Amino acid sequence: MAHLCLFAAADDLRLRRLMLLRLIRFRNRRLAGRRRRRRWFRRPTWQNRPGHGAWRTMVQTMMTTDPEMFFGYFRMTPEFFNELLARLRPRLQRTPRFGYLPPGERLALTIHYVASGSLMKYAGGQFCVPPSTTSVVIRETCEAIRDELKPEVFPPLTEERLARIMEEFWSDWQFPNCFGAMDGRHCMVQNFPNGGSNWFNYKGGHSMVMTAVCDARYRLLHVDIGGRGRRSDGGLWEMSPLKRSIDRGSLPLPPPRTLPGWPVATPAVIVADAAFPLGPHIMKPFPGQFLPDDQAIFNYRLSRARRVVENVFGIMTARWWVLRRTFVSSERTARAIIWAVACLHNLLVLSMENIPPNQRWYDPGNPGEEEEVLARPEEEEREEEDGEVIRQHLVDFFLGPGNVSWQWENLQEP
Repeated sequence: MAHLCLFAAADDLRLRRLMLLRLIRFRNRRLAGRRRRRRWFRRPTWQNRPGHGAWRTMVQTMMTTDPEMFFGYFRMTPEFFNELLARLRPRLQRTPRFGYLPPGERLALTIHYVASGSLMKYAGGQFCVPPSTTSVVIRETCEAIRDELKPEVFPPLTEERLARIMEEFWSDWQFPNCFGAMDGRHCMVQNFPNGGSNWFNYKGGHSMVMTAVCDARYRLLHVDIGGRGRRSDGGLWEMSPLKRSIDRGSLPLPPPRTLPGWPVATPAVIVADAAFPLGPHIMKPFPGQFLPDDQAIFNYRLSRARRVVENVFGIMTARWWVLRRTFVSSERTARAIIWAVACLHNLLVLSMENIPPNQRWYDPGNPGEEEEVLARPEEEEREEEDGEVIRQHLVDFFLGPGNVSWQWENLQEP
């Protein structure tokens, strides 16, 4: 305080500068007494990266001599990894300097982290990379994956593509005029700074929500990442860009179609669970238990089509174990990681389209051969009707021309 009083009383500019320097030296001496002296300029562990880091030892060995073990560590084949590296190399290249990480090592560290679900410092420790550098590398690599792959794996939705998806839902899951299955997944996070209760969810933890819409073949059509855990699935859907596109008419939905053997035309719909609002383009199950047979059959047929998105979340969680853990990172890093996982999922699903289902990894396949395949719906223009009316039309259709033998075996007995 004495120094501050003298500084305030000094009128001469030169005297003020001298007093300011004296205050700075006084403060530095006090802080120097508290500050612990650094033992190393750089830890010996991180100095041994060329000889002991996983990239130059274990990863190179697995890539050339043990591709099966490589797949277990990175959830992809060496060939797929090298193709991905070739695409990302320009975005991951940095100016060579002290502690330089090449693009291949950056990508291997990031993929191993999201595949293993370990903490960042443990994943970086295998590559002899300090924790502070590991977090930056993972965030930058995930953002590069998102920016590079997103235009390819999330192309714009066209009317032809949506019509093809509706045919796939009809042939594979026997639900008519459906162009997507929707649900939300809570990705657990450590509460972010100044987050308060915004990220606190009904499960008693903190989470970042990923709202996803997928097609009948486990491909993500639309994802909305970054929703706060305190909000419900219906509330997040109300703010979704996809809903705004549907409401404004900018999404090129196919025109309403008549059902086979049924004169009533229904619009294209998304199947969802009870957390979402019922509407002309959103179908949800009837609430309650021990429902009448017609409502129970509708719920079964809808849940059978909606389980596709549950399968997608299961595939992503089985392949990328980072979704099983609590994210200990910043909000920006967590969002980038989830986006990277979504893009990698779609890229891997697209790469296996020409592989027989019984030879795919993490793919539950299509329904069994005992399922009946029905005729294809016919197109007919018709104005949209209220969600309740459309749902009742589907109930009548499932009891009439859309009836299949196996639906009666799953009725819930009182």
